[in-house]
Amino acid sequence: MSRGHHKHQLIVASRTENLANTIQNELRNTGIHTQVHWPSASEEFGAMLESLAPELVLCEERLKDPAVEDVIRAVRDFDPDLPVLVMGDHVTLMRTVGALDLGARDFVSSLDMRHLTLIARRELECYADRRRMHALFKRSQELEARARSLLKETGDAVLHANEGVITEVNPAFLGILGRTTGDDVLIGQTLLDIATPDDQPTLKTVLKRARKKPGVEIESEIRLMGKDGVTPPIQLGVSAKTVDGELITECMIHQGALERAFTPGSRPDLFKRLSALTPPTDGSTQAMVLVLVDQFDGLEERIGYLDSDQVLQRLYDMLAPVQAPGDRVFRFSMSELILLIRRDSPEATREFADRLLEVVTSATFTTAEHETAITATIVSFPLTGDERPQSLIRDMRRNAAQVSRRGGNVSIFMGPTAEATERKRVADQQAQRIREALAGDGLRLVFQPIASLEGEPGRLLDTHVRMLTGDGSELMAMDFLPVAIEYGLMPEIDQWVMRAAVEQLAEADEASDNDPTLFIRMSNQTLAAPDPMLAIWRQAVTSGRIRPAQLVFEIGEGQIHDHRSKFAALRQQILDSQGRLAIDRFGNRHASIGLLGTVEPEFIKLDPAFTRSLESSDDAARRQFAEIIETAQSKGIRTIAEHVEDANAMAQLWQLGINYVQGNHVQSSMTADEPLADSIALV
Repeated sequence: MSRGHHKHQLIVASRTENLANTIQNELRNTGIHTQVHWPSASEEFGAMLESLAPELVLCEERLKDPAVEDVIRAVRDFDPDLPVLVMGDHVTLMRTVGALDLGARDFVSSLDMRHLTLIARRELECYADRRRMHALFKRSQELEARARSLLKETGDAVLHANEGVITEVNPAFLGILGRTTGDDVLIGQTLLDIATPDDQPTLKTVLKRARKKPGVEIESEIRLMGKDGVTPPIQLGVSAKTVDGELITECMIHQGALERAFTPGSRPDLFKRLSALTPPTDGSTQAMVLVLVDQFDGLEERIGYLDSDQVLQRLYDMLAPVQAPGDRVFRFSMSELILLIRRDSPEATREFADRLLEVVTSATFTTAEHETAITATIVSFPLTGDERPQSLIRDMRRNAAQVSRRGGNVSIFMGPTAEATERKRVADQQAQRIREALAGDGLRLVFQPIASLEGEPGRLLDTHVRMLTGDGSELMAMDFLPVAIEYGLMPEIDQWVMRAAVEQLAEADEASDNDPTLFIRMSNQTLAAPDPMLAIWRQAVTSGRIRPAQLVFEIGEGQIHDHRSKFAALRQQILDSQGRLAIDRFGNRHASIGLLGTVEPEFIKLDPAFTRSLESSDDAARRQFAEIIETAQSKGIRTIAEHVEDANAMAQLWQLGINYVQGNHVQSSMTADEPLADSIALV
């Protein structure tokens, strides 16, 4: 039967049956299908509660047998959720409070049937909702109990944490960490502690992303801190879900990922992986590293075939502490392992190979019946993407075998020009990606607030540019601007930033009454020929899209000293067009104070060394910056302190008379995905 045709059972305890019949008729007339029951004596009331399972009880205020108190007490004992309404001639505040004090849900008028039916409908719906809630809660408890049972039996490794603290670990996860089911040392520990120190920042980032997207599993390769050492990189899935109203973090390692992590790949796996390799887009270096156990034939003769094979497996296990997430190990032959790795640079690849050699030579390998030490020859080769895997591996193995026969125990970096070639290749690729980003939609702006310590109105924002990569991540300016400078791409980037900034300011003016001001940096290459960038600004001002003062041109102090004549011409053009000027990295030269008298910018951004000097014992630096601040104040130049990371520094800066501050303590960067006016509201 559907809910709409359900017949509600009501009990009306009144002096006469007429009132009960009247209530039944009124409720039915308003669409509430009811069956009203009237107890003629007090002993019938308890029997009706047991037999009818009513959904609402109404009791007349003047009823004596049973009295209102007795009715409410009996209902509470039968079902605490069952609502009771007290009826009277007139609804008053005193009567309502009295009924509520006795435990009734409300006081209704027996003369105003409209009031009575509205309250009755409300209580019937609330009671039905409470019954459904209890049923769902019971069902959820059953499901939770079943989930806990399955959690213990599953081959997937699962860990739960609440507010960053581990609350539950299943046997499979304990097994990965080398612990038994009776070992509860993990419960109560910080979740980050299960990862190696090097991988904790990665895990922290994944946890933040998962909490922002509940129900979505975020995966990352993490090395875990086991009881007996570091595990190989494991694909860890992290998701956030709500349990009993609380947000729980679930970390899961699927059984397939466990098998891959703790078992080396095969030759087919290696060549399949090599065929799928693509050049990195973040400037890192991919490399192949061959580990050849020296004198393996003699090792087999000394300890036997089975134990020597266990040495290779033990060697594979020992690689875990020096591996990084994403590294892959393959068993290429009885005596050889091959690793595919990615590192920041060829130098980092060399360091990794040297570290591998230390691990091998310093270890004692324990098998079922023997303890032995081994040496190895390690050959590493940075990959450019143009190599033929079969030929490359053949050459690496030939070189390793020749060196191993002469004694081995060394690390070889193949290719005398590998480092220079790789650096040039990476730079060429990144320059091409910058050109593509400029031509397409591969750049975006982010803004960092510059907060006033004096409570001035208006919004000042420092403008930064980032580049999107093919996988959707972002590169900071420091990661791609050096290549842009090397390839002469800075003027195009500066012009893109100016056009994007104008668009953001125009949208902000249309969206709100905020008065945003953006600080725009100008590179040395643009300083040599600033007209294209200035033309974008002037055209926006002439067309009325922005006001001249909404853009502050930011020039580094070092640029001014190195290009005095070019800067003088630029400064005059900016002032003639009613623009504003700021000097960045100010105060790190002896000629800084003299520059204030000749340039007179509207803002100076003090060198970060000034903020650092607040916590140091560098009295000379503090005196120098104090003189700069005093001179700026006398000339009406506004001062900005950068890299402000804590409230203590902000308080000191305010006492020194600094006008503005920026840094992570003030607010981290904001994207330009939304209208600028909306972002500014976050300041």
